[in-house]
Amino acid sequence: MLLGLAALAPGLLLGVGLTGDLALRLQFQAEEDIGGSAEAIGLTVNEQLESVVHVLSALATSPYLDPENRQLAAFHRQAAEVAAQMRSFVILVRTENIGRQAVNTGQPLGGPLPSVPEGAASLTAIREGRPAFVPPTYMPEIDRALPVVAVPVRRGGEIEGALAMPIPLGRLEQALRLPSRLGSSAFILGPGSRLVARQPEPERTITRHAPAWMAEAIGDRPRGVIRGEGLDGQPAVLAFERLPINDWIVVASATLAEERDAWVPPVLWSGLAVVALLGAGWAALRIISRRLTQPLESLVEGQSDPPEGAARVAEFEALATAVMAARNAPRREAEAARRAAAENLQLAREAEDERRLLKSIVQSVPEAIFVKDTELRYVLVNRAAAGAFGRSEDELLGRTDADLAHPEVAREMSLADRAMMNSGMTQEYEARIRLPGHGNEPRTYLTVKAPWRDSTGRIAGLVSVARDVTLRRATEERLRAADEAMRRIARADSLTAMGVGVAHELNQPLTAVANFLRAGARWLQDDTADPARIGAAREAMQEAAAQAQRAGEIVRRLRDFVGRGETEQKVVALGPLVADGVALTCAARGEESLPIALDLALTGCVVMADEVQLQQVFVNLLRNAIEATEGQRDRGLSVSLQQEEGRAVLRFADAGPGIPAEVGERLFEPFVSTKEEGMGIGLAICRAIVEAHAGRIEALAREGGGTVIRIELPLASEGVKA
Repeated sequence: MLLGLAALAPGLLLGVGLTGDLALRLQFQAEEDIGGSAEAIGLTVNEQLESVVHVLSALATSPYLDPENRQLAAFHRQAAEVAAQMRSFVILVRTENIGRQAVNTGQPLGGPLPSVPEGAASLTAIREGRPAFVPPTYMPEIDRALPVVAVPVRRGGEIEGALAMPIPLGRLEQALRLPSRLGSSAFILGPGSRLVARQPEPERTITRHAPAWMAEAIGDRPRGVIRGEGLDGQPAVLAFERLPINDWIVVASATLAEERDAWVPPVLWSGLAVVALLGAGWAALRIISRRLTQPLESLVEGQSDPPEGAARVAEFEALATAVMAARNAPRREAEAARRAAAENLQLAREAEDERRLLKSIVQSVPEAIFVKDTELRYVLVNRAAAGAFGRSEDELLGRTDADLAHPEVAREMSLADRAMMNSGMTQEYEARIRLPGHGNEPRTYLTVKAPWRDSTGRIAGLVSVARDVTLRRATEERLRAADEAMRRIARADSLTAMGVGVAHELNQPLTAVANFLRAGARWLQDDTADPARIGAAREAMQEAAAQAQRAGEIVRRLRDFVGRGETEQKVVALGPLVADGVALTCAARGEESLPIALDLALTGCVVMADEVQLQQVFVNLLRNAIEATEGQRDRGLSVSLQQEEGRAVLRFADAGPGIPAEVGERLFEPFVSTKEEGMGIGLAICRAIVEAHAGRIEALAREGGGTVIRIELPLASEGVKA
């Protein structure tokens, strides 16, 4: 009995130790389960956000947003179809009018659109040049608060706006469903401990914040487990996972009571099992001791055969069991090896599938895609890249640019590649190069290069995407030439309209010159030196000179307006320039009475501008105002010039019939005119000239009827004098 007790004592100690170890492991397992839930939810939420970013990034490349072919109505339809699949809507904000939405698929096309509030996701994306994420923000147009994702819209390396999409809370709430039975709630924390979404009770998300201790405990760690007061004020265990896409934090929470329910019952059952095993062991010791003593008793009693069930039979059975176990061990190891081989084969197939998918994607892209190692050897190319060299893909692999292109071209490409890898930064640039695949014809490529890093973070080469933009640049050049031609047409139109009036106006001073000269000649025909006649002849000559100077001034103004040359920006005083424009326009109208009220600041309003181009704008606006009021007694023509908040402001006003509502919004677009025989390019060119001078032009309704054309131009720097 003492031997049995001595044998059971280590078992008792071992049982207590194993029970305690089980408690610790189960508690740790509970934390790991909650952490696994947070990780799984984080992956799901991150995939949801990435899907929205990918959708918006794809929409950002829409050709309907290209500056040369912008079609907002077509983009509205395209974005509406995509947003409908996401059960949301898309918002477009353009940098040229950043304070108001340009497109909102959640609103009717052509209707008024909401303004863009400060701190909106679209403004953040434009400012930072990367995807932006904003926690739930109240949207009056839909009377709901939703988180918003925005990505910048780039054209030619410049940010021209941003696309934003609200994320329906249902998508995030679906992702927040706990995959494990352990835990009662999950939520997402945004910047400043702001709640983005929660499950359950999602309605309590809006304008809620997590306790301050939670952000302090999480700190900058990417993941972990903390303990403290939960959102409902109860002690809880919280596992967090930081999202890689936007630094939001996914938290899975379980109350302490739920955690205890996960590990206390198994520990209790384990303790009961230890007690039961000890009891069974005690009973077994009694039986074994009895079996061990029976042979001795039989020997003592003189029996030759041991009693049935003697100890040696049990030893034989134990030996047979050990032999069977030793025989089965290799079978178990072989089965484990077979399962491991099957898993490795499955992983290899999945890796091959992913490789084939990547190759299909790369081959389907029309842009040239290639990867080089640190020795600038091609290790991956698609058909477009191979076609640029006039070779097959296999011919490019393992070779360098020096083997494929002209030495000078290869040298320039190698220098650019080395510079990018040395900097370790993504680079985007545009260059004209000659490649054999295009018959050594120079082509323009927009190229993006990024470092290729291995698993240790070291640069293993570079990845590049090159888009052939030769046709686009040629098209842009043709558009610029067409724009210049339209300006020349508008200028010729202005000259034609002024020609008749100026000719009539020149006839008056030239006729007066002839009359004064004939009168002076008559007074000087007499040979007698009559002082009175000589004085009268002198006055006639002076009057003739004054009239000739007047004619010369009219010709000078017309020549300055018509004169062409390279655009030259210089310091211009707007007051005298506007006054000259008014005088030139009045001269062109001949004898017609043109009462034009002038209120000009002749000093102070100094700008950097092309004098001839601005003169063209002023004359065109004055002509429009005069023609709009032709036949009226009170024409109400006035021109004013003032300084307002560091800018020069010009106003051309008339008391005409005003601008029709259907034309008002498109007044400055090409080929839009309110005149029956108008070409519709004058105001479009005026806007182009004003905007080229960093200014702004707009048409406003005048009180009492008529139209006011308002022009703003930035003043020249202080210290610059006209």
